[in-house]
Amino acid sequence: MIAVSENAERNQPVDRFGFITIIDVPELGYAGGLLIVSPTGRPIEFHCTPPVSENRTQRILYGQTYRGFLFNDQIASSLVEKSKLRPQLLVTDRVELLSLAEIVNAPVALLCGPENPVNRVTGVPVGDEHIVAPEDNSDLKSWVTKACIEFTKSLPLVEPFERIQSAIEEAQSVAR
Repeated sequence: MIAVSENAERNQPVDRFGFITIIDVPELGYAGGLLIVSPTGRPIEFHCTPPVSENRTQRILYGQTYRGFLFNDQIASSLVEKSKLRPQLLVTDRVELLSLAEIVNAPVALLCGPENPVNRVTGVPVGDEHIVAPEDNSDLKSWVTKACIEFTKSLPLVEPFERIQSAIEEAQSVAR
C-alpha cells in the first residue's frame, strides 16, 4: 500500500509528473523511458534505457512473473533511480508498471488506451481519456484523479508518451 504523500495530504497540486513507459524495440528487446514534466507539460528531466534483451534463464526462473520483473525491477526502477527529481505522481500506459508504486514509493496511475478496454470500463474519466488510480486509498485515488484532470487542461495524458516513444526511437537511430 502507498501512503498518501505530503502533497496529497495537504491537497496541494502536483508540480512534477512522471510519465513512464516500456517500448518494444524490434530485434533488440525492451527500452524504457521516463519523462518528468511540469504541470504544463514542459520537460524537466528525461531518461531512457538501452534495449534490454530477454534472458531465457530468468524467463524460466520467474515464470509468469517474468515480464513484471523485467519491466519493474530491471528497467523502470533504474529509470527512477537515475532521476535527480522524484516525480510526485507517475503515469504509465503499461499495466505491468502498476506495481512500480511499491518500488518507488509514489502513486502510479494507468492511462487506459484502446489496448486496455477492460480498464477503460473500470477507469475514471479524465477528459477524453480514462485512468486507473490506486484503489486501496480513496483520498489518494481522489488526489491522483484531480492531478490528472488538472494536467489535461494543458495537454492530453497520452501526449508525453508520444514524446517518450519518439525520443527512444531517435536514440536508437543515433546508436545504430
